[in-house]
This record gives sequence, C-alpha cells and structure tokens, in this order.
Amino acid sequence: MGIWKGFVGLEEGHPFHGLSIEELLKHNDAMEIFFGVYGGLTMAGRLPPKYKEYAKNYWWIGCETSHGADLMPLLKLDMSDPDMAKMLSNQTYKDLHFIRKETNKLAKYLIKLK
Repeated sequence: MGIWKGFVGLEEGHPFHGLSIEELLKHNDAMEIFFGVYGGLTMAGRLPPKYKEYAKNYWWIGCETSHGADLMPLLKLDMSDPDMAKMLSNQTYKDLHFIRKETNKLAKYLIKLK
C-alpha cells in the first residue's frame, strides 16, 4: 500500500518477548508504549521467513502508517466516488523520517523495561 512500518526486535528475556498484541494490552507497562507510538502497536511476533537474515530469535514489535488519516499511495481507490477527493485531501503521507522517529521512540520505551 506504499506505507512504512517500523519494528524493534526483542531478545529472549525481555518481559514482552513472546507476547501477542492482545497479551501486551493486558500488561500495565505496555499501555504507555501502546499509546506512545503513532497509531499504537500493530504487530507482535516473528518475522516472515523471507527476512530470516534479520529475524534471528527475536520477537518483533512494531507500528505502521496505515491509519485513517494516512495517505496510502498504492491503495486502489474508486476515483469515480465524489467523496473520495474530499477524503484524500485530509490524508497525509508519513515518510521514512517519520517512521524512524516512531520506531526509535518505541525502542526507547522497550529498553526502559529490560
């Protein structure tokens, strides 16, 4: 969809290693993290096999830029809909600089818990 995602890899021994998003939401320390990064946490788990060189034995937690006010340049839209132009005019594109900032913020939150 032309969006950016940012992930932080957690080593075994981190309190959030192995926890799903649902389990993280039950963890008191996760609330600051969940609401502290853009759009909240959207992923927790292992990376797909195609990223095996990065995956190692980490548990990955991440966020992304595919929320209501985010422009997704590769999303196929019905431009014959008159309301589509109005909707698109309110969206903004979140670039690489933006997701790096959010991913670094996520990493800082997670380091505090170790």
